[in-house]
Formats: sequence, C-alpha cells, structure tokens
Amino acid sequence: MIEQEIDITIIGAGVSGLILANEITERTSKKVLLLEKKKKFKFDKNLCYWSVPRNSLTDYADNRWSTICVLINKDRIVYQTKGIEYLRIKSSNFYNYFLKKLNKRKNFKLLLGHSINSVKSLDDEVIIDTGRKEIKSKICFDSRIENNYSKNQLLQHFFGVEIIFKNKVSNNVLTLMDIQNNKKAFNFFYILPMSKNKIFIESTYFSKNFFKKEKYKNDLNKYLLKNYSGNEYKIKFDEFGVIPMYELRNLDSKNHIKIGTAGNWVKQSTGYSLQNAFENSKQIVDCIIEGKTPKIKKKYFFTFLDKTFCKFLINNPEDGILFFDNFFRKNKLKTIVNFLTNTASLLELAKIIISLPKFKLIKTAIMRK
Repeated sequence: MIEQEIDITIIGAGVSGLILANEITERTSKKVLLLEKKKKFKFDKNLCYWSVPRNSLTDYADNRWSTICVLINKDRIVYQTKGIEYLRIKSSNFYNYFLKKLNKRKNFKLLLGHSINSVKSLDDEVIIDTGRKEIKSKICFDSRIENNYSKNQLLQHFFGVEIIFKNKVSNNVLTLMDIQNNKKAFNFFYILPMSKNKIFIESTYFSKNFFKKEKYKNDLNKYLLKNYSGNEYKIKFDEFGVIPMYELRNLDSKNHIKIGTAGNWVKQSTGYSLQNAFENSKQIVDCIIEGKTPKIKKKYFFTFLDKTFCKFLINNPEDGILFFDNFFRKNKLKTIVNFLTNTASLLELAKIIISLPKFKLIKTAIMRK
C-alpha cells in the first residue's frame, strides 16, 4: 500500500521528533507524518532540564528545584541562584503536551505501531518502507540509532528507581551528583525529591561499557541501606538508559537527516538534549522556510571542549572526582548552567577551563584524536 506523498516524514515520536513536528506544523503549512513504533504513549522516563534558556515547557514542569547540591567526598556544595531552577516533566505529560497541540492541526498525522524496514534516499524524494505501507516523502528526519555503540568510547549509563517511603525523607533539595569514590569508573548518584516521602534515585556511570541491571540495583540497594536505613519503601517505577558521550557518524543526505541522539543533538559531556531539541528544531524550520537544505549550526568550541572533557575521563578515571570537584567548587551555578546548555560566553568558558586540572587537560587536548 502506498501512502499519499507528503512533504515531511519524521521517524520516532520521542523528544526530538515531537518538538520538531510541532515546530514545523506551527510555523509552516508543510504536511508532516510522524511514525512511531510504539502502539501507545505512556510514562517511560523522566525528562529534566534547566529553567534557562526558557522554552515552551518551562512553565509546565511537574517538579521544580531552586536549591541544588553536589556531594564530593561527603562535602556538600549547595547552590541557590535567583532565576535558575532545575525542572522535571514526566514523559507522559511531555507527550500529551505536544500531541494535544499537534492533533489540532490539519497538516499533521501520527501513525503508531509502525516499525521501519528501510529508508531509501533518492534525488528528489525518500521512500520509507514500514512493512505495512510504503511512504514517499520529500524529506525524512530520522531519530533511530542504527549502529551499535563504539568500543573504547565514553558512555553515560544509568539505572534509576522511583521510591515511595513510609516516612518523610525529603527537604526538596535536588542532589545533582553524589560522587562516589570509585577509581575504575566514574560513578555518582542522582536524586530527585518528588514529594515529602517520594524520590527518584539513579546510579550513573561514565565509562566505556555498561553493565547488567543487577550491578546498578546492587549500587542502589547499598546506597539506600546506608542513607535511608530503617525507612520502609516500595519501588514504583524504574528506568534504564545508555547515552553515547561521543559524536555518532552519520551519512546524512539532503533529504534524509538524523535528529535527536542519532543526530548528535545530545551534549556529549553531560547527556542533556531537551534544550538542544528546541534550538535545533528552530534552526531546521528556519532553513525550510528559506528554501535551504536543513542544517544545524555547529558550535565548534563547545564540541571541542566536550570531546576533550570526555577523553580526559576515559584516560584518567582516577581523576574524575578531582575534575568535578574543581568544576563545581570553583564556578558559579550560572556559569555551570550556561556551559551545560551551550550558552556560556567566552569569559565563562575561560573560567571553567582555568578551574580544571590544567596539565592533564592540556595533554588530553593535544593528544586527542
């Protein structure tokens, strides 16, 4: 069965796919088809982002934290900066927010339960085979990661659980990182206090290989026993993820373009992607309106720093604690957040570089391939 030819097809109704679909249909009259292999949307992850720069979700967060702390060698660094909050939205609410907008537009169509067999890029169109139908589109934006993760490259991998305790545990202070003394792989716990007796806690690693889920579960059990001993709890939800902290190589064509994690929309040194999805979608639609091939402006110096920082952690896992201790202790929250969101000024970037272990960082930058 051949689907009527449309202007733009987007593969994957995740963060990048929905934000891009919304941007295109809101600002143009292009007909957009969104393909998703899932049969329904549900709560499957937590999406977190900073309150700056603002985006359309800034006022719709399920949780907001104005007090943020980092623990290093049991020493607590606390930040509280006016105008800067850490935000969290349930993925189900994220999906509903955008689908409510999109489903009102005549130039939008969503097909659930459609996996992709193949995508063939021709000179003037893209042919997408789902097995159930063949779709012809002028442009295809594709969020699928089709290759396995590269060996000897840094990965961010994590397993987290949402826990309801019998007694109160939270004072609404976000723990961005509780860094563990692990010489072999950089490891930290990430804790989101969701209510007085509910938290989301995650064991996160920066290393070359990810583990079986039992490893992360053991981490969490030990941490909970040490820090919440005697307080009964129930696990309500769990989440596992692997994020490449390196640049994925794509063979984009003028009409078949990777987006999201597959398109290197994730900031390599942190794993943050939501803010980038808004900015990159805007740039893509700007190009469409101007009749140009969609293209994202590269921020070369940020990319250089991200690659250098990641290589530093691969080469010097034993210095991970020192690296982050200097990063957090010697910089203001505003500077840190601006770096994390790729909006830092040259002066702020210089301050961050100066604050870090200089000799090994310079050596890493010179020797980085």
